[in-house]
Amino acid sequence: MCGISGIFSSQRQIEESLKKMSLSLSHRGPDHSAIYIGNNFGIAHNRLSIIDLSDQANQPMADNSERYLISFNGEIFNFKELRNDLTNIGCHFKTQSDTEVLLEGYLKNGEDFFNKIRGFFAICIYDKKEDVAIFSRDIFGKKPLYYHANKEEFIFGSEIKSILEIIKPDISVDFSSLSHFLWKGYYVDGDTAYSEIKSLLPGETLKISRSQDKLNMERSSKKIKLTLSKKEPKKDIKDIEESLKNSIRYRFISDVPFSFLLSGGIDSSLITTMASGLNKEKRLESHFLGYGADDPFKDHAEFVSKNINSIHTNHEMKLPNFEEIVPLMLSIFDEPFGDYSAIPSHEIYKKVSKFNKVVISGDGADEMFAGYKDSRLFYLKSFIPSFNFKNLKFLSICYRLLDSKYYFLRILSYALLILFSNDGILSMATYKGGWNLHYRKKYMTSEGYKLIGEEKTELRELMSFNKSGRDSLERYLNYDLKRLSFDFLVKVDRTSMKNSLEVRSPFLDKKFVESLFPVNPNHLFSFLTNKKRLKELLGKYGLQKIGRTSKQGFTPPLEKWITSSESKKFLMKIFEDQDSIISKLFKLDELKKILLKDKSIIKNKARLWFLMILYVWHKENFLKSS
Repeated sequence: MCGISGIFSSQRQIEESLKKMSLSLSHRGPDHSAIYIGNNFGIAHNRLSIIDLSDQANQPMADNSERYLISFNGEIFNFKELRNDLTNIGCHFKTQSDTEVLLEGYLKNGEDFFNKIRGFFAICIYDKKEDVAIFSRDIFGKKPLYYHANKEEFIFGSEIKSILEIIKPDISVDFSSLSHFLWKGYYVDGDTAYSEIKSLLPGETLKISRSQDKLNMERSSKKIKLTLSKKEPKKDIKDIEESLKNSIRYRFISDVPFSFLLSGGIDSSLITTMASGLNKEKRLESHFLGYGADDPFKDHAEFVSKNINSIHTNHEMKLPNFEEIVPLMLSIFDEPFGDYSAIPSHEIYKKVSKFNKVVISGDGADEMFAGYKDSRLFYLKSFIPSFNFKNLKFLSICYRLLDSKYYFLRILSYALLILFSNDGILSMATYKGGWNLHYRKKYMTSEGYKLIGEEKTELRELMSFNKSGRDSLERYLNYDLKRLSFDFLVKVDRTSMKNSLEVRSPFLDKKFVESLFPVNPNHLFSFLTNKKRLKELLGKYGLQKIGRTSKQGFTPPLEKWITSSESKKFLMKIFEDQDSIISKLFKLDELKKILLKDKSIIKNKARLWFLMILYVWHKENFLKSS
């Protein structure tokens, strides 16, 4: 786990720029930093030492011929097996690191070697002789890679801040992608808040070559696809269990101690319990973060800990100060990011990092086992014909009904969506918390609504959903991977690496996922419950009561925070600022009305939080000098 950054350019002095980029990413790799410069190409590496702690394993690392250079962020859990395979065909190794295996494997097998990896990565490999650089990310997108590109130069880094160090002040707001942030709280499909900065996509490989001081870019990609088939026989629960155990075993590979996040939910409870049986010679360490003594999941976590005799630590989340927490979130993400569960994520990682460099979590189980409540809606929709239309007026009507204070009208809206819409419209309707189409039309100025593209975001997402699979359920599962990659995994990476901590996720193991799919949808979905197969495993380990508790995400009590006097003052300050981006996009008088009653504030909590983040980000990046 590390931070990588670099420049492929003939337009600037590389060395001083690289030093700035490296310094900005020091939190990702505090154990060692180094820079390579040659032939108008430079790369910086900040290392968090986890496998092979010796100096020989530092990066950037060259192969034996000194022709190729690698800078790598991630972990390759099956590197010992891959190393043996490479040794058998004549490769010689000077370290015990996964980095050297990755480099030698690429030299022998090219990009095909990336398909053999169990782990997560963002890689840069540079060929000094040919003056060519290869960049690649893992298929889930656990490890990030951002870039700024034009015909003369390519600037890249693990976080946006490293690129901003170089290209500021020549930056601008990407208004075309802003509507997705306002709606869902994050950016997708390689877009960022800045027009000049993009992100390499999950599973994407990019080749950069130089020709007469012009840079050429070639792309290829390999996407993960979750397939369903009613012809598939029911998978034996023992096979699922063994496959998951195998994935957990691989996450034990480390030259430093590790611990477990134990939230008290199904996923982390199962992972931690199974891990304790695989590591009987040593007591596991487990950590829980809650919001007070009455947190029901605290009892669950302690129940699991007692069962496995783990060294357990309870941590408590205090009410944050908004004047401090909003700038903190922006310093972590470098752009507007509205998933407010990032606040407790940062807090638990900060606390765990005082104990270990590595922690194992239950991330990804909801996506692989249809764990979200809306999966039941799509299971029901799969039995009803879908109308193929792209008119979004029906969606706007349903948004208004879903916003009703009357329960029967909200239920009626879902019934109408299931009976009379297509599954793409149903999918968009389930994302109703942010500035959805109805709220954007109601609260934005006509100029602001036009500036961010009107309905274009919804139309793009509708197309994206329709391309995700062959039927309603398959489309639902695969489209949900976008939220995993562009929201949840972004949150996990930035908040953990802010605290120099690596997070490992057994459910997001390529081989484990391949063992699950294709699957019969009836063995995954049902009207009555979700996570059917995981709940079967819970029963086997005596954890049935955990499966009976209503699902609760790792989210803070935003209602309490946003109705505090500090928060109200901050929001009023935003809505009275005539020079802000909020005033450019929204009707300020209408926004002020939301603050008149606490009920209204709570109802609009996510929307208000998004505006807080957007306001401070824009002010810091574009108005600070004015």
